[in-house]
Amino acid sequence: MSLFGGKKKDDVPQAPRNIAGGPGMGRRIDITSREYRLFRKTEKQSFSWYEIIARFAGSIMDISFDKKTTDDMKAAIDFTGLRIKPNSPVSLLILSTIIFSFGAGFLFAIRMITSPFGIVIAAVLGLAFGFYLFRYPISLMKSMRIKASSQVVLAILYMVVSMRITPNIEKALKFTSSNISGVLAWDMRKLLWDIEMGKYYSANEALVDYIAKWKPENEEFSESLRLIMESQRQIPEKGEKTLDEALRVVLEGTKVRMKHYAQDLQMPVTVIHMMGIVLPILGSVMAPMAAVFMSDVVTPWHFLIGYDVALPLILIWFINNTLSKRPVTFSKVDVSKHPSLPPKGSLLVKTGKSKVAIPVLPIALLVGLLIMLPSIMYFAEHPDYLFVMQEVSEDGVLGEPELSDPDPQLSLIMSLLLIIGAGTGFSIFFILSNVQTTRIEDSVYKMESEFELALFQLGNRISGGTPLEIAIERANDDVKDLEISRMFNIIMRNMRNFGMTFEQALMNPQSGALRFYPSKLIQNVMRTITDTARKGVQFASESMLTVSKYLKNVRETQEYMRTLLSETTSSMQFQAYAMAPLVSGLIVAMSQVIIQVLVFLGGRLNEMGFDETFGIDASQILGTTTSITSTMFQLIVGVYLIEVIIILAMFVTKINRGDDSAMQWALAGKMIIVAIIIYALVTVGSTMMFGSMIEGAMRTLT
Repeated sequence: MSLFGGKKKDDVPQAPRNIAGGPGMGRRIDITSREYRLFRKTEKQSFSWYEIIARFAGSIMDISFDKKTTDDMKAAIDFTGLRIKPNSPVSLLILSTIIFSFGAGFLFAIRMITSPFGIVIAAVLGLAFGFYLFRYPISLMKSMRIKASSQVVLAILYMVVSMRITPNIEKALKFTSSNISGVLAWDMRKLLWDIEMGKYYSANEALVDYIAKWKPENEEFSESLRLIMESQRQIPEKGEKTLDEALRVVLEGTKVRMKHYAQDLQMPVTVIHMMGIVLPILGSVMAPMAAVFMSDVVTPWHFLIGYDVALPLILIWFINNTLSKRPVTFSKVDVSKHPSLPPKGSLLVKTGKSKVAIPVLPIALLVGLLIMLPSIMYFAEHPDYLFVMQEVSEDGVLGEPELSDPDPQLSLIMSLLLIIGAGTGFSIFFILSNVQTTRIEDSVYKMESEFELALFQLGNRISGGTPLEIAIERANDDVKDLEISRMFNIIMRNMRNFGMTFEQALMNPQSGALRFYPSKLIQNVMRTITDTARKGVQFASESMLTVSKYLKNVRETQEYMRTLLSETTSSMQFQAYAMAPLVSGLIVAMSQVIIQVLVFLGGRLNEMGFDETFGIDASQILGTTTSITSTMFQLIVGVYLIEVIIILAMFVTKINRGDDSAMQWALAGKMIIVAIIIYALVTVGSTMMFGSMIEGAMRTLT
C-alpha cells in the first residue's frame, strides 16, 4: 500500500530534475531520483483486496455521509494512499449488509436456515462486517501513524545532527528520510517529492503543513520539528540550544506517553487475568456438571469450541486492542543482513571451518512424536478410554452413553503425554529456530547501549589532536571490557592489515565493521561521522561528542520506560510460568473428581431405593454417566494452556520490545516447556491425591 496517494499518470513529469548533495556533509544522497523511482513504482502497483472491493462497491452505488465524515475519510485515504473515492467505504457498508441479508434469505428459502431469526442474525453480522470495512481506512491510518511513531525519536535525532553541521531544513529532511525506515520514511519522502514537484515553494513551507499534519497524533514530534525550523533563524549559539531543546521535547513527550500507558495497563492486565485464568476456573467447575447433568445435550465439541477457540480469540482481540494504544517509541533492531544469521526455521551448527544450517522442524516433530508414541498406541488400542461410546441398535437408535475405562488415572497420564509431547515439540521448534537470532539482537541492543560511551571516548581522543588510528586504539583500551570494543578491533584490523581508510574500514561490503553490526543507529551515526570527517578531524570530534550526548539522553529514556513497564511484564510472566499451569492442572484434577462423584452418586442412590422411596429416578437428576471423559477434558484444557502461554508471550514481548517476532517465539518456547512440566506435575499429583480420597470415601458408601 502506497503512502503517495493516487495521482494520475498524466500528472507525473517525464524528466524530473535531480537534486543531490545530501545533508551538506560531503556525501551525495540522490534522494529525488530515488523518490521519482518509488513514485513511479507505486503507480504500477496492483490494487489491494480492500481497494478492489471498495472500487467495486463504489461503481454500483455512490452514497455519501455528512461533510465531517467525508472529510475525515478523505484525510485517511490521502494519508494511507488508498486509491479509492471517499464515498466508497459508505457504499461498502450498505452493500455488505444487503448481501448478508439476501444470502440469509436465500438459505432460509432452501431450508438451510430454519428460523427467521437467522435472517436477523445474518443482517446484524453483515452490518458489523460492513462497519469494519467502513472504518478500515481510518483504522489503517491510525495503525500507520502508530508504526511511524517508532521512528520519531531517531528522526529528530538525525535532523538535529544534520542541522548542527549544516543549518538547512531541506538537507536535514533528505538526510533523515534516507536513514530512517518504515512509514515515517515514506511520509518524509513524499514531503520531499511534493517540494520537488512545486507543491510547496520552500522546505519551510512544506514543514509547516507537515507539523500541522502530525500535531493531532504526536504533539511532541510536531513541537520538535517547529523548534528545529526556528533554530535556523537564530544566531549559532542560540540555535544549538534550540536544537538541544527539540530533542529534549521529543524525549520528554515519549516518557509522558509511556507513563500514561503504563498506568492505563492496570485494567487490561486485570481483565486478561480474569478472562485467561479466573474464567476458566469457574468454567471448570461448571463444565463437569454440565457434562453429567446435560449429557444428552452437551458434547465435547462445546468444550473444545469454548476453551480452545472462543476464549483464545477473545484474549487475542483484547490484547491486540490494548497493544494498539501503546506508544511505539523506538524502532526494533533489524538483523536480517547479519552474516551470522541462520536461515528462517534453521539452526547454524559449526562443522570444522564451516557452518551448516540444520532444519529445526524435523527435530521438533521427532522429539514430540517419541513422547506421544506410548499414548498414541494406548488410545489406538482402546479408543473407548478417550471417547464416550454409544452403542447403535439395529434400527439406528443411539443407546445410553457408556464409560468403559477400568483405570481412568492411567488414561489421564497417557493423555498427558500427548500434551507434553506437543508442548515439547513446540518449545524445541520455537527456541532452536530463534535462539541464535535473539542472541544477535541482544548483542546489538547491548552495543547500542554502549555506543554513546564509545563515541564519547573516541571524540575526546580526537579532540586532543591525536591521529585517528591512534585515537581508535586508545579509545578501544578505554572500552575493552564492553561489547562495542569488537567494532573498534575490526576497524583497526582493516586499517592496519589491509591499508583501508577509516571510511573503508567501516563500510567495506566484505569486511567492513558495520557489516557485523546491523544496527540502523550505529550505521547511520558512523556514516554521519565519516562524512563529517572529510571537513576535518575537529568537525568529526565535535560530531561524536554531540551525538554521544544525544544518545545518552535516548538511552536514559529507554531505561525509564523499561522501569515503568516492569511491573506489568513481571505479572504476565508469573501468570505464564506459574499461575496458568497450576490452575489448569487443578482444573483437570477437579473435573475428574466431580465426574466420578456425580456418576457414582447417581447410581448409588438408585441402588439404595431412592427411586422407590421418592418416586424419582436419581439418574435423571445426577446422571449415571457423562458426555465427556476426564481424559478428553484434559486434552482440551492442555491445548488451551499452550494457546494461553503463546498469547501471554506475545503480550509481554510487544510491551517490552515491540514487534520482535524472534524474541516473542523464543520466549513462548521457554514459557511452554516450564508451564508444561508444572502442569503435568500438578495434574498427576492432584489426581492421585484427590482420587485416593474419593475412592476411600466411595468404599465406605458401598
